[in-house]
Amino acid sequence: MMSDKLVTAFEAQKQACDLLGSPLTRDIVGFCCADFVANGPVANLVRGWQGDPLNDNVPLRLAGFVHHTALSGDASLNGFFASCDGAYHDSDRVTLETAMRDLFSREEKAARRFLRSAPQTNETARSAMLLLAFSEISKRFAMPLRLREMGASAGLNMFFDRFHYTLQTDNGTRDWGDKKSPLSLEATWRGTPPDLTDKIEVASRRGCDLFPVDISNADARLKLQSWIWGDMPERRARLLAALQIADTAPPQIDRADAAGWVAAQIMQRPVGEVTVLYHSIVWPYLDVSQRFAIESAFAQAGEDVRPDAPLVWLKMDGRELGTIARLSYRIWSGENGPQGEEVIIGPCHPHGVDLEIEAAF
Repeated sequence: MMSDKLVTAFEAQKQACDLLGSPLTRDIVGFCCADFVANGPVANLVRGWQGDPLNDNVPLRLAGFVHHTALSGDASLNGFFASCDGAYHDSDRVTLETAMRDLFSREEKAARRFLRSAPQTNETARSAMLLLAFSEISKRFAMPLRLREMGASAGLNMFFDRFHYTLQTDNGTRDWGDKKSPLSLEATWRGTPPDLTDKIEVASRRGCDLFPVDISNADARLKLQSWIWGDMPERRARLLAALQIADTAPPQIDRADAAGWVAAQIMQRPVGEVTVLYHSIVWPYLDVSQRFAIESAFAQAGEDVRPDAPLVWLKMDGRELGTIARLSYRIWSGENGPQGEEVIIGPCHPHGVDLEIEAAF
């Protein structure tokens, strides 16, 4: 039954919030679950949901609406959110629940409109994971990278080369990138990392998304912030810094279905560039037919790769929702056959906090 699926989705998201360190979002989702079971205002909003409530991130859509309302200046809510200069404690739970019950009762129409949007955090800290792969690809071919990001949201991770990084490794601290960058990322790389190339040249940046975020639109920017959990202000600060960088040259994000777009981008590869199709925490949200079509497109493209137009499929993803993310890539060099060569770097945190390097470089 759909009600059972919704409760399962709520419970799974509560557990994830607890694991990832967001008690505020955990309790927002917990209230929504209890209110749904009690046939309250939340039940009126999501009863009869068309689709899979887990894959559709129904709990986070509701949590995003609460955060969006707080960011918009609702005095009954913004005191709980660090993103609004507030703070949340376990002792605030009853007061928070009262405020949310009132919110969902008086703003049902606004909530319904908001729930039509899928969560898009565009977590820029993932670039601290992707950087290692981009560096290795750049060293391998000594060609500029033609970046193509699937599920790009606002396209902020396409500017990874304009961020500054402080990386804690088993061999000490490493810095990479412009120290004057508005965005400085910190992450831990456990294991033995390879040397990073001094410079990564990017030929072009382009992405696709079913619902691309127009960063020139103020409401779209606010909604992008609302998907970030409200008691994690450092994540919001990273987003705002990345937006400042992207504002100088907004990326091209096509409104397109992933499968067809990927096929077009990897089949039409210019000479003298490495086409890198990549994605982060996107694969679990694709249905079986989309996954099959993308895999088939790579299998076909791999048949005729030439050394002067290599192809790379870079993933920071889990196979299914709730599984551990893993950083890996497959290279078709034109000299390693139609199957290419896979490099599995290792598991990593979905928010880009740390990476376990298992590959031998």
